[in-house]
Amino acid sequence: MCGIVGIISNDRQDKIKACGEMIAHRGPDDNGIYVDGNLALAHYRLTIIELTKLGHQPMESADGNLVVVFNGEIYNHQEIREGIGYKYPFRSNSDTETILAGYQIYGTDIFAKLNGIFTIAIYKKSDKKMVIARDPFGVKPLYYYCKHDELFFSSEIKSFLKIPNWDRSLDYKALLNYLHFMYSPGDKTPFVNIKKFPPGHYSEINIAEPLNINFKKYYQIPFNGQRSGITEKVSIEQVDNALTNAVERQLLSDVPVGFFLSGGLDSSLIVAKAKEILGKDIQCFTIANDSKKLKREGFSNDLNYAKSVARHLDVNLNEVGGEINIVNEFDNMIWHLDEPQADIAPIHILNICTQAKRFGYKVLLSGAGGDDLFSGYRRHQALNWEPFFNYTPTFFMHSIQYFSSMLPSQYSTFRRIKKILRNATKSQLERIVGYH
Repeated sequence: MCGIVGIISNDRQDKIKACGEMIAHRGPDDNGIYVDGNLALAHYRLTIIELTKLGHQPMESADGNLVVVFNGEIYNHQEIREGIGYKYPFRSNSDTETILAGYQIYGTDIFAKLNGIFTIAIYKKSDKKMVIARDPFGVKPLYYYCKHDELFFSSEIKSFLKIPNWDRSLDYKALLNYLHFMYSPGDKTPFVNIKKFPPGHYSEINIAEPLNINFKKYYQIPFNGQRSGITEKVSIEQVDNALTNAVERQLLSDVPVGFFLSGGLDSSLIVAKAKEILGKDIQCFTIANDSKKLKREGFSNDLNYAKSVARHLDVNLNEVGGEINIVNEFDNMIWHLDEPQADIAPIHILNICTQAKRFGYKVLLSGAGGDDLFSGYRRHQALNWEPFFNYTPTFFMHSIQYFSSMLPSQYSTFRRIKKILRNATKSQLERIVGYH
């Protein structure tokens, strides 16, 4: 995790250091600032690939015409280098330099070729223009703020706190989004004038006209709602191959790589694949929660599952204490999250990462996103109730809904029954939206 900040402003040099220091925690290993005219770029580095000074950012291209700041990791950067060949005189093994070379050879077409997670800003000195891009699914954060004739962008909203007299007007539509969906879709943030840079897009900006931001899409999710017609066996093989390739690519690192292991399908599969690929000592980390407390809240303790998987795969499992003082940790969690969050999981993740760092691990692979891809949440499983709702008479469903509303909410099972039945008398579309 690195951090980038960019400013286009007449007094940019005074602001870039102050704005950048607000996200210095993202890059404790190295930092740098580049200034040219009314443009300033800052980078705070966590060293993962190319641990030497050759990976320092902001990084200039071999001919000195391009400057880049980059947060993320490019998993196929060696393949891109092979495609470029001798067209670019590489000086390092950094994926940052791969981006520079790729942009010099392919222009903005390079973004569609990148397999990874990233936010990138590349400045072309000869044209006095800058291009900003964000990865296809928006894994890496990037926010921007426009004020008068100035443009600011950063990996975290808190950078903008250091802008003199910045407009803190709240976006009440965004706040409603957080309450309805537990996050804010699209580009909205809690502040009217702070926006999220759209995933899968890039923007070319003339630094003489920083407010003229036109977004261009370079990636579209390849989904048209049509079934492919392939057999289940072929589907399984394709998923297995894709998962193997993804894990192998994300093991790309010049520092040790560890793993989150909850014992669930997602993290267990990733650890199993890593064991296949590496075939050597693997360090995993898991939370040891209070079983009685979890049971009261309607959840099961995953520790026994994690232990079972660790034994089966013969990997090392490090247990991290799950006891937390929410009152003490709450402000710290909010500070780091930037946007409102409806899940307490980040506190546990912070505890695991802190412990992993003590063991010398900067990189941890996790199964986050598996439930979204493979319909593993209760909101997906609720679709199994649709035939019942469709064929039950409306008057009878009203009665069921009425009696369910009187169930006591302190019990997790009753809470879930109430939740699934609260939209039972509405249309199917409204019910499905309600599940989510």
